[in-house]
Amino acid sequence: MFQKFLSDDFNQAFFKVFFEKMKDAQQEIKSTVTVNTTDIAAKAHEHKQDTNLELDKIARKHGLKGNGVVITEELKRELHNAGLATARAYGNARNIQSGEESSAISVNNPLEDILAEKLEKHKDSRDQRNQLSNKVLVIQLILRFLQLLCKNHYPDMQNLLRNQNKKTNNNLVSETLMFLGCICGSTTGGLGLLGLYINEHNVALINQTLEALTEYCQGPCNENQNCIATHESNGLDIITALILNNINPLGENRMDLVLELKNNASKLLLAIMESRGDSENAERILYNMNPCSMCLCNIKNN
Repeated sequence: MFQKFLSDDFNQAFFKVFFEKMKDAQQEIKSTVTVNTTDIAAKAHEHKQDTNLELDKIARKHGLKGNGVVITEELKRELHNAGLATARAYGNARNIQSGEESSAISVNNPLEDILAEKLEKHKDSRDQRNQLSNKVLVIQLILRFLQLLCKNHYPDMQNLLRNQNKKTNNNLVSETLMFLGCICGSTTGGLGLLGLYINEHNVALINQTLEALTEYCQGPCNENQNCIATHESNGLDIITALILNNINPLGENRMDLVLELKNNASKLLLAIMESRGDSENAERILYNMNPCSMCLCNIKNN
């Protein structure tokens, strides 16, 4: 198969189509993120107005009058949490009660019902918004295929993915790294807010991207290690951010997925440092993990 890849016609077409597919997927993600950001802002404003209207209706229904108190977002969150805690307490009390005593207790909290309904609507709209398009989903299969081509530390194929020695070179190693940055939000400056970009719908694709990059480096393939460590997209920033930063709200509901993601990112960092005769990549990784400590260390040494 490797000899087939070296033939001119097949070589050019094979690598070009995967390269272009990754480019298209990145463009699709960028446009989707822009739309989602706009939608989130609009929906948040709409949700705030709807909630205020519902609260006014409840107040009128129960004959309550406004007292001029301004309810801030923080106060709303506290009231919401208090309502949920109260609801859980009532639920526990109902479970403890037996027979007629249990059936006699009936709690009907209009505000709680509204909050539950709003939460369900928000969850449904968020899930629909986070669904990946076919242009992006196909990349998971492509990366799995490329990963298998490099399996068992195949240096010839690892190098071929990076450099085909042609006039038009399609560097799939760099493009895979750029795809990782794109899907994690680095192109929007959002590495500190990974939770806004990583969710249950795309975490499997991110894991596959990390696994493919790891396979590109293992062996080791020093050229691919350097390609990732020194790339202009600051790939090390992306990988270390996945390890060090909290990824919420995904981590609040599916910590198993977050731990798997951090595990794969850690394996990639180890692959970038594997069996090297120098410490350049290790120093780059340490600097990205804690730049302040590195600066202090250099000052002390000098």
